[in-house]
Amino acid sequence: MSDGTPTRAFFEQRVNFRAVGLLRLLVGLITLIHLWPFLQDAVPGRYFAERFFVPFFEWFPVLGVEGYRATLLVGMGGALALAAGVFSRAAAGLTLAVVSFNVLSNELHFGHNRAFLMTLLFGLTVLPSGVAFRVDAWRVRREGRAPDESAPRRPRGLVRGLACTPYLASGFSKLVDPDWWGGVVMADRIARYRHVAEGMGVPAGLIDPIASPAFNAVMWKAVVLTELFIGAGLWFRRTHVAAMVAAVGFHVLIEITSSVSVFSFLGLAGLLLWVTPRVRERGVRLDPRDPAGQRIARRLARLDWLHRFDVRPTEGAAFVVEDVAGFRWTGGAAGGQVWSRLPHSAPFVAPLRLVALLRRRSRGGPDSRRPRNGAVAGASAQTQARRMAGPKT
Repeated sequence: MSDGTPTRAFFEQRVNFRAVGLLRLLVGLITLIHLWPFLQDAVPGRYFAERFFVPFFEWFPVLGVEGYRATLLVGMGGALALAAGVFSRAAAGLTLAVVSFNVLSNELHFGHNRAFLMTLLFGLTVLPSGVAFRVDAWRVRREGRAPDESAPRRPRGLVRGLACTPYLASGFSKLVDPDWWGGVVMADRIARYRHVAEGMGVPAGLIDPIASPAFNAVMWKAVVLTELFIGAGLWFRRTHVAAMVAAVGFHVLIEITSSVSVFSFLGLAGLLLWVTPRVRERGVRLDPRDPAGQRIARRLARLDWLHRFDVRPTEGAAFVVEDVAGFRWTGGAAGGQVWSRLPHSAPFVAPLRLVALLRRRSRGGPDSRRPRNGAVAGASAQTQARRMAGPKT
């Protein structure tokens, strides 16, 4: 029997947490957006405790309007500190406490978006989220030192599990509910709010088929299965790209069709937990004297926030991207590799990357790349050695 040493070594292995630093920054800003409407309402006459409200617990304290407003301001200060990376774990804990207090003060404040926000804030109290995109990093760089952005991988698995919970819980609860699974709930909701869509100028010819029971019976089965696929597919190497693409489409569709506050923004930001924790894993060769090469270098310097690429200026070189396994891409395929791994463009390029990945696997599996569309295959050390040795005689 194994004594567990390999497992412990795996979880104690240090990996790069730069993507988590970007997640921390985004969650801090999203929390500000979440708390702002409550602060706007924290005035006499609109303060929730001056109207109908029910706290989650009878013994839970109910603050006066001034105390409630001060609490929200403290939470927004914590969110600002979290976004800036100042005492990141303490800031995450403070922000979590304020957001949780606000939810527990009134059952009408509960929402899945706020539960998801609380989940990610808790995760940021566990993760070393202050390793990148923080104020202290500027000071360290000014002193001529490189900030350490690595940490043991152990807590990341816990937070990944928490981030998948909303998809799995929502999908499973709808799967076992015949009204959700059959599309009855959404068909009724569309009928109730049809007048809102018509008031926004949506033609009746578009609403009618969407409101039909037959459409909803099929559509919402697909939605439920998509939620379950996202929650499970993110964990596996062969499906995590497809799951990330599904998550992007899922949240964009929700944001277009529903009012879900910050839920979609949190879902998209949470995908950073699944970014490969390796930096400079792809080398980029380009000619620094070529105007096109100069433009690419400038864009990577500005937009490669997660440090996925190692730019290697080489006079006279063509534009080439090479990964750690030795596979190389040139021309348009090289550009696709770059844009598919930059945070701001990855959600738009990822579907095309998924299609290319599925095509490659259909032609013989993930390790059987062939020279096509600008890609040059087989540049592993063993392959290079065979090529240098020449054909067998």
